[in-house]
Amino acid sequence: MSLRLATRRLALPSQSPSASLLTLGKTASQGNTGVVVQRRNKWSINMFKGWGKSGAKDSGDKGQDPVASELDDPKKRQQFLQRNMRGGVEDNIFQDEIEAAKPASETPAASASEERTKESLAMVVDPDARSRIRWQRKKVIQLVRRNGEVTREERIKMTERELLHKSEFMPTSVKKLVMLARQIAGKPVDEAIQQMQWSKKKFAAEVKYHLEEARDMAVVQRGMGLGKVNGDLLDKPRKVQTKDGKWIEIADPTRLYVAQSWVGRGPWRGKELDYKGRGRMGIIQHPSTSKLSQANIVPLNQMIQ
Repeated sequence: MSLRLATRRLALPSQSPSASLLTLGKTASQGNTGVVVQRRNKWSINMFKGWGKSGAKDSGDKGQDPVASELDDPKKRQQFLQRNMRGGVEDNIFQDEIEAAKPASETPAASASEERTKESLAMVVDPDARSRIRWQRKKVIQLVRRNGEVTREERIKMTERELLHKSEFMPTSVKKLVMLARQIAGKPVDEAIQQMQWSKKKFAAEVKYHLEEARDMAVVQRGMGLGKVNGDLLDKPRKVQTKDGKWIEIADPTRLYVAQSWVGRGPWRGKELDYKGRGRMGIIQHPSTSKLSQANIVPLNQMIQ
């Protein structure tokens, strides 16, 4: 069973509104329903109204404001916004009062930065002066007790420069990398790099890379190894004995060598199951090790006894 209700269409001007309302009322009363449905169609509006009339556009342009037509240009509209929204101080009518209210502290002489003095830098350079004085007093007492004698380590710390270099953790074991660390310990940097260049070990290339990086950092950051450039060469070469018992001649006292070299164990990289017979299994852990954990690159004249 279907019920047809009358609909009102805006596109039919011949039917009056009163007639349509009467028709709706009669249809709703006949069907015994209190719902009135009105259906509107978008095609009832004439979308093609005004097409083909050339005089409409011309008549609209004649009555348009000339300022509005200029603002249609994006460049002119941007200039208008900048001129009205971001105007300078010279456009202000209160310019005289603003200049008169400026404080005297804004003068060039007063705004100049203060000089760096010992008092102004004390909070950064010497934040705990009491602890520093106490430490200096302790060291002076130790020096007096030893009658002014200093150990070899203290003399090296006071007169020479050092560089500690540490590499990242690499996927290898300590047993494999410790052999390379022992091979370069006590040798000049150039000789240690040459040893790693011709080594057949897998991680010899990594050790060579970190030796070159440590050498460059020592020259750039600490100013080490510049004896040939500065003219600090010895008139007569001297012979010194390295840690492995080899005698070498030194003409440049600032020549770099590897004082110490060792490795350190890192975290486990992962685990793997090792299946065995009779339903048994084990766990294989993959290690990681840091190459040249702390390599001291110091001038070669520290080897002179």
